Amino acid sequence: MKRLLRKKRMIVLLTAAFAVSGATVVSAGQATLEAVTAKFQITTAGKALTLDKDPVVIDGSTYVPLRTLSEALGKQVEWNEWNQTIGLKDIPKVTGKFEWKNAPALGKGIQEGGFSGLVHLPNDAADTFYTLADRGPNGEVGKDKLRTFPIDAYNPRIYKFKIKDGSIEILDTIKLQLPDGKLDKVSKSKYITGLPNLVGSDEVPYDEKGGTKLSYDPDGLDLEGIAYSPSDDTFWLSEEYRPSVLQVKRDGTIIGRYVPKGAKDKLVEAGAQTPIYDILPEIYNTRISNRGFEGVTISPDGKYLYTSIQSPMANPDKKTGEASRNLRILKMDLATKQVIGEYVYVAEQAGLFTNVKQKDVVISDLSALSSNVMLVDERDKNAGADAQLKRIYKADFSKATNVLGTETSKKLESLTIQQLKDQGIQPISKELVVDIAKLGYPYEKIEGLAVVDKNTIAIVNDNDFGISYDDKGSLIMTGIPTQLQLIQVTDDLSLSTK
Repeated sequence: MKRLLRKKRMIVLLTAAFAVSGATVVSAGQATLEAVTAKFQITTAGKALTLDKDPVVIDGSTYVPLRTLSEALGKQVEWNEWNQTIGLKDIPKVTGKFEWKNAPALGKGIQEGGFSGLVHLPNDAADTFYTLADRGPNGEVGKDKLRTFPIDAYNPRIYKFKIKDGSIEILDTIKLQLPDGKLDKVSKSKYITGLPNLVGSDEVPYDEKGGTKLSYDPDGLDLEGIAYSPSDDTFWLSEEYRPSVLQVKRDGTIIGRYVPKGAKDKLVEAGAQTPIYDILPEIYNTRISNRGFEGVTISPDGKYLYTSIQSPMANPDKKTGEASRNLRILKMDLATKQVIGEYVYVAEQAGLFTNVKQKDVVISDLSALSSNVMLVDERDKNAGADAQLKRIYKADFSKATNVLGTETSKKLESLTIQQLKDQGIQPISKELVVDIAKLGYPYEKIEGLAVVDKNTIAIVNDNDFGISYDDKGSLIMTGIPTQLQLIQVTDDLSLSTK
């Protein structure tokens, strides 16, 4: 029995000196120990605790599941699989909720939305943020899940906004545009679209009904993350199509697009007008469709940019990628515009949760605290009561192995956790900051993450422009709002230039 108990990975038992009433204890023999369920009441400060798992009695001692008891007492529990350690912290609190009410209309009953990143600039007021919308309203229709773009002329954009009295107030809308003298192939103007780039490597774009194919746009962007560079007062954005990262002026003019090696020629041949630099590792061309660069952040000193792939890549194939837990985070030196690091981020094991697939455990955003420590938004695809994994981790790169250009990088997605250990590969360390699913978060997509002050973070959801499709293939409005939440945490999140 001892051996069986040890094999249960997520059941951690804590000896507790509580009185047992009405429980039958079976005496243990010399060779085995028997665990007997004990139903009794546990109280603290005169109030009864509600436990979702009953205590057990083993050899005359009472054991209570640590996670169950700790959460009942107001503590969140972290099990660190890599280091085999347990951490306890006070449960963070939601201190504010703000919604974008009466968002402007885009047409066809659709309103603006789709927030897909978040950043707070160092000299701005605590109530002011920047975000961006992704490729515009889109969905999947029919049994073949054709990718539709109901507003095909949508122009990707950055928003500056403030929060006040429960509302999000837009202060400025900055539409992304090509450099002077350049015209987008599809829009025939300086403004780009959110349509896919290339035939064969991107989803095929369709109209609202999925009946007519739309044009590809080699300059189109599916924006997902936003960061700010204090050294030159520019934004850096991450996007999914190639995948790529872009440097953008404060007025929305694209300065440069950085893509994986081998992608530049294809974009130029297709008619791209954006300045393109193919300096990212070639292997990023194997990203799974719609799973490119999701998070991006810049260290407070402005020296380094980090960007994260949303999911493990199709390396060597999609099946391997969808089963893998190994995600990649790249590090770029902004002075030289060269990639100088690639690190392994090990996602949570889907099998330890209910109705969570490994391919749906993703990174959605990053927020740097120093040159080698950042917050990471890791989540599943479930919403409301079904949500299992909506967590913000503090990730430390200081002892992580740089696998850039190594044999490990070539086959990363196929490696098990034990194989990483056997090869001496140290992944990015993770420490739980807040388990947002435990706070009753109602939405699927936590897409934006920013640090407000040393004990406060802000998160925003992507409401997918409030649209979906019904079983008959008709466009419907979901009513899901765009919302920002402020969360008070116990960790010290003071920004550092070190």
